Amino acid sequence: MPAGASLCIPEGMLGTVLHNVDVDRDGRVDHVRFTIRNQFLHPDHPLGWIRRLTVAVDGTPADPSDVFVVLRGQWIGAAQIPTIREIWWEMRELAEVHIRHDGGLPAGRHRVEVGFDVSLYAHTPGIDDADRYPRLHQTLAAEMEIAA
Repeated sequence: MPAGASLCIPEGMLGTVLHNVDVDRDGRVDHVRFTIRNQFLHPDHPLGWIRRLTVAVDGTPADPSDVFVVLRGQWIGAAQIPTIREIWWEMRELAEVHIRHDGGLPAGRHRVEVGFDVSLYAHTPGIDDADRYPRLHQTLAAEMEIAA
């Protein structure tokens, strides 16, 4: 694989199961969630190293305001990820991605795509607040089954 062709080890990074969940516990499904494992090749960065996170299900992009990463119980909106300096997602650590989706998804298989734009800014403790540095893009895709 040529240098720079991949930012992560994609095999096993995305989970295989989607869950319809009732986050606010009002008796109605309001989110869909799946797991994601940090298999970036350069994991020693604050979460803000990820400059953009996108999610699409069955070809339909989720609105960034409806996407959340849950890491160690902390809910972080996709739009806020580039500002996070204090939280580091450790190598091989699992996180959950939640997508606000009233009613959830129907039973069956669904294609999930997750896109990451990561900064080439190499100063590990910092993040590229001004977006001065180029980004590299990585897209992961998986077929996931709705959990029974």
